[in-house]
Amino acid sequence: MTRTITNVLPGQRVIDDGDMLLWRALPTSGRDHLGPFVFIDHYRHQSRRGIGDRPHPHAGIEVLSYLLEGSVEHRDSMGRTDRLGPGDAQHIRAGRGTIHAEQPQGGRHGLQLWTALPPAQKLVEPAYASFRAAAIPEIARDGAQVRVLAGRVDGVEGPMKLASPTTWAVLRLAPGASITLTVDATAELGLYVLDGFLERGAEPPVGSGSLALLTSGDASVRIAATAQQPLDVALLGGAPVEGPILFSGPFVMDTPERLAQARRDYASGKMGTLDGVPF
Repeated sequence: MTRTITNVLPGQRVIDDGDMLLWRALPTSGRDHLGPFVFIDHYRHQSRRGIGDRPHPHAGIEVLSYLLEGSVEHRDSMGRTDRLGPGDAQHIRAGRGTIHAEQPQGGRHGLQLWTALPPAQKLVEPAYASFRAAAIPEIARDGAQVRVLAGRVDGVEGPMKLASPTTWAVLRLAPGASITLTVDATAELGLYVLDGFLERGAEPPVGSGSLALLTSGDASVRIAATAQQPLDVALLGGAPVEGPILFSGPFVMDTPERLAQARRDYASGKMGTLDGVPF
């Protein structure tokens, strides 16, 4: 059997001011995770203004970024600097806590996602990795390009090694094109539409800014674009989150005590400093 769409969750327009459009598909009032993913932000902006361009902390999560267009400079309290361009991806294991800043070099279009670290790994040492477009494996078929970032899709393994079993791929389909992919039958999976429209049989197609949840238990998924325009879509999910999901701004922990500790660690400088932050 092939997975089908069971429900569509429209993203929230968190920012829509003529320069920046920011959709947030997770968390919502009705759902707080998809596999290990607890946060899905999809942004597009024209200026050098960013969302996280000022130094800010994270703890208890892995922060995943992917750029469809534009470039950004990364700096963090671990002393690392990096620059990402179109098709590049980034993985920050925040663990016990780190501070970073992202300065766009111009307009951008991309994704920022958070996965919750399992309780046993909430306080691990922070780590950083980036992946250039040329190093991300691709599946190419008629009218379809699939870039596999994490997990195994159609026998292709992504380069990101995450704390929980995770599936993440970004697809581009030509108008009217479709592709069927082999996926992990045990994973919770969904499709987030970045551009264009996702075909849904007799139902209205799913447009940009929406997360389509898929049925479970099957090892294949069919993804199709409408005939009118190309489709950019992210396939994402994996093993369900372990433990409670407790948010406090940029910190995601499993107990109130760990959230309080993260706030204390940030305020006391235990997460390091960047441009004088937190002091």
